[in-house]
Amino acid sequence: MATTALPQVINGILTAFQNSSALSGVRIFDGPEIDESYPGDAIAVGHDGTDDGEVIAGNVRQNPTQLGNQKIMETGTVDCFMWAWDGGSSLANRRTRAFQLLSAADTAIRADSSFAGACLYSYIDSHTTSYRQNSAGTAVVINFTIAYTART
Repeated sequence: MATTALPQVINGILTAFQNSSALSGVRIFDGPEIDESYPGDAIAVGHDGTDDGEVIAGNVRQNPTQLGNQKIMETGTVDCFMWAWDGGSSLANRRTRAFQLLSAADTAIRADSSFAGACLYSYIDSHTTSYRQNSAGTAVVINFTIAYTART
């Protein structure tokens, strides 16, 4: 029996995003393996958006229950961030694209919110939007959390 469902949930999110036809062409990164070498769209799973150093992948809380042989109910979140970046200067275009990506991520999660049994259910819990604009172009960045509940 696993102590926590977090690693399986992260793997399930990665698989869901990689298999989503709506996210075709979007780079999907596992945690801090990010490559921002050229403009484009990307989602980093298990990453809080920190530019340098240590990144937070997720949080877990566990609560023992007295159901049958003692089970642990786990609630957790997986930190993710995405960006829609191009060489242009239009925030409106990038904002539209970023929220299309968020919607596609949500659709991929809803298609199997248990990630093939890694958890009982999951959903996008919260998101924060920010803008980046420099000589390389314009980006709209969305930091979001995927919440889940599991029984371990």
